[in-house]
Amino acid sequence: MELRYITNGMSSPEGKPRVYFSCHPADFDLAFPLIPEDILRHVNCAVWYDTDPAAAPDRRELEEVLDEMQLVVFAVTSRFLYEENRARNTELPLALEKHMPILPIMLENGLGYKFSNICAKIQVVSKYAADPTATPYEEVLATFLHAVLIGDELAEKVRNAFDAYVFLSYRKKDRRHARRLMRLIHENEAYENIAIWFDEFLVPGEGFNEAIADAFEKSSLFAMAVTPHLEEDGNYVMRVEYPMARDRVKKDSKFAIVPVEMYEPEDGEEGKDWRINTKKLRQHGEFRYRKICRLRNEHRRPQLDSVFLRALNRIAKKENDGSPQHRFFIGLAYLNGIDVETNYEKALKLIRAAAEAEDPCMEATEKLADMYLHGDGVSYDLQEAMQWQETLAAQYLRAYTKDHDPDAHKGFGTLYFKSLLKLSDIQREAGKIPDAVGTARQALTFTDRLLEEVGIREQERDRALLLNRLGSLYRKQKEYAAAEDCFIKSCRIYERQAREIGTRRVRRDLSVSYEHLGDLRREQKDPAGAESYYSKAEKIREELEKEASSPGARRDLSVILTKLGNIYKDRKDTALAQKYYGEALEMDRVLAAELRTPQSRDDYGVSLSKTGDIYKILGNLPEASARYGQALDLFTVNKKTTASPFFLDHYAGGCEKLASIKKKLGETEEAARLYLAGIKAREQLCDASETLSADHQLAVSCYNAALFLEDSDLMQRAWELWDTLSRQHPEYLKYRDRAHL
Repeated sequence: MELRYITNGMSSPEGKPRVYFSCHPADFDLAFPLIPEDILRHVNCAVWYDTDPAAAPDRRELEEVLDEMQLVVFAVTSRFLYEENRARNTELPLALEKHMPILPIMLENGLGYKFSNICAKIQVVSKYAADPTATPYEEVLATFLHAVLIGDELAEKVRNAFDAYVFLSYRKKDRRHARRLMRLIHENEAYENIAIWFDEFLVPGEGFNEAIADAFEKSSLFAMAVTPHLEEDGNYVMRVEYPMARDRVKKDSKFAIVPVEMYEPEDGEEGKDWRINTKKLRQHGEFRYRKICRLRNEHRRPQLDSVFLRALNRIAKKENDGSPQHRFFIGLAYLNGIDVETNYEKALKLIRAAAEAEDPCMEATEKLADMYLHGDGVSYDLQEAMQWQETLAAQYLRAYTKDHDPDAHKGFGTLYFKSLLKLSDIQREAGKIPDAVGTARQALTFTDRLLEEVGIREQERDRALLLNRLGSLYRKQKEYAAAEDCFIKSCRIYERQAREIGTRRVRRDLSVSYEHLGDLRREQKDPAGAESYYSKAEKIREELEKEASSPGARRDLSVILTKLGNIYKDRKDTALAQKYYGEALEMDRVLAAELRTPQSRDDYGVSLSKTGDIYKILGNLPEASARYGQALDLFTVNKKTTASPFFLDHYAGGCEKLASIKKKLGETEEAARLYLAGIKAREQLCDASETLSADHQLAVSCYNAALFLEDSDLMQRAWELWDTLSRQHPEYLKYRDRAHL
């Protein structure tokens, strides 16, 4: 593997959280310019990647690379899911096996469910979510990254918690030996608080020697991983690092050099015992290399432990207080590999001890909830995440009750509120909707108590956010009156804030609340009410799109224009339906040209198809045929370049719509070809999904083609499909009987 990195301003990666990026090789040119940029916008980290993502890596080398990463990010497309590739077949399973935090970013809509079924049941993030009422991508991404990665300020606190530093010197080709030496040191609990500096991802170049010198200066012990590779001429360890250590010994009597011979039985080549030749070292000069010649063997643990015991006892620079806060910091170090090797078992033990202390470290409790929520160092476990989040809320409430004086208050009320909000979200993700409602209501009641502590504006913002979430939960339970009450109350807050401060965020949030109400009214068969709220949302989004003219603003506007078009189409007001579909079409055309992603092409195709529907209703069949044809061209591109059932379904529907028009235009050969192409696509969808809906749609496709082609075999197939479905679902009998006739 040849690793490279990207950072903000291409600064040094030293000391920064390490993120590994991967994807299907064919998606690299599309995904790499997008995702690392998104990540670096939120965290100061280094994003690492293999320059040849198609090559099959050595598993041991890949393991060593992943061991040094704090997060693995996958760009997920239909290619990633449905085609053989190293990212899905090798890297993802290995990251899951190691309990590493994983962030799958969907670059196509409709893949979350498939990822859960094919790969893993973990949280996914959709970059191009079409639903403006969902939590925005940037917000979800930022929340995840800040929960998993350690920021600069916290990393500095972690480093300050160590008792002392050891400088670990090794050849790059001996990386696995060096990592084993780190583990040998830290197996002794007495040395958990000893940090080990090693230049694992320090890139030679400007500042390289300076970084080595700085690390060396703060270290109190020089540990060497000694292998025959040190015998090779010109290596950096023997040319620079060891001479620095030797000179340091002359100046500082407490400074020690501990060379450890590292080898394994399988290191032998052609039966040769793979060990360093100390006689060869002595030939270079007894005095110069005598420290190295006094080797300690890694496999003679009593001898090795006694040497480190003497050396490490001399260098401990401070006594730590053993407090929960201190244990939390050291636990974070092992969780994220901050100046120690990554050790999830040790990290969990330390962080859990900090959270369960008599006077608990609440940061540790919060981290435990995030660890189980994101599979960070532990197996992904929503139940455990809920339990720790409940514990966190109880801890914050106790602290809030204990210190309620506004002058001395530490913000525990706000933290308690936010912990309830997150608990409700976790409960919803776990499918415990009644519990999620109860927790959200508890948080809503508590917002009234925060007025004096956080201010009216902040409290109202939190209250509006919570009302929207609570309304969505009630809607999910079909409690429409309660849902509408929540959405209306959130609208009133946002309307007031829009008048008073008028920020883009507040106005967009107001448009989302209006859209929620429109969706609710349409679901209750009230198109007039839905139209009223959608129109209010449209007016705001038109203003926002004119101000920013960004892809996000255009996407938001396109969605609401399409919903208005649907309302007018349902009411048979073709003029207004055509107007709104046309405006949405223009938005989607611009987005497709800007983004050039499968999802943006699909959105553009869907808008073309909807305008074609209106022309068909108006009887303008040539224009309908032209729009359907343009849409099918886009759907065909996606079908050829992706393996997504979502896009394949749109391709099948596009074939069927165009076939029906070609039939009416008398273009029988083209109509027949399109009908059969639609059937073939539906067959592929049945093989991929094996759902009732897929079987029903295949039956419909066969039935329509049979009527046109007068094909009894196709009609028989439609009948058999509906007959099979009707045996367990009687509602399909009416379709079966129609095919029988």
